[in-house]
Amino acid sequence: MSEYCSKCGEKLKEDAVFCANCGEKVANKHNRFLNRNVIIIIIIFAILAIFLSATILSHQTQKVKVDNVEFEIPSDYVKEPLRTDVNYDANVKSSAMGWSNDDNYIEIGVTRTPGAGIDSQKVAANLGGTPTKMYGYTGYYLEFENEGCAFVFGIKDEVCMVYVSDYDVFDDINVIGAV
Repeated sequence: MSEYCSKCGEKLKEDAVFCANCGEKVANKHNRFLNRNVIIIIIIFAILAIFLSATILSHQTQKVKVDNVEFEIPSDYVKEPLRTDVNYDANVKSSAMGWSNDDNYIEIGVTRTPGAGIDSQKVAANLGGTPTKMYGYTGYYLEFENEGCAFVFGIKDEVCMVYVSDYDVFDDINVIGAV
């Protein structure tokens, strides 16, 4: 394919650096090719960086502690201002905390009998529900009519209840365990 000088229109020799007619410098085809490809590569890397940042940030978690049990929940959940701490007597203590984001709600409650050593599995069973296993614990699944669902299970002398506004939120929670 023949090329022509951009200034005077003279036909250029195949590997000309300057136009033989007017002396105009000929644009290097190789550099134009590289410049175009470099721009495309930069755009691809920018898109990948944005995608990876969004993916990594959307999977960030925060550790939360309710009484003596630690959990991991998504970082976009904000702690609700109310926290419930109830001491029924010297032997029974209960704590509950809640978090929400734009779409869902999580509430975690822990009841324990310090030093008394209750059978937390038996207490969880007495609450009813469907026997199931979540987070590596055997417990009971409860569904509340149009108001969410819960999983109740025992860890040592603590009975834990994880309540969520939507069943799929269970997948966002990780039970780290008693501390």
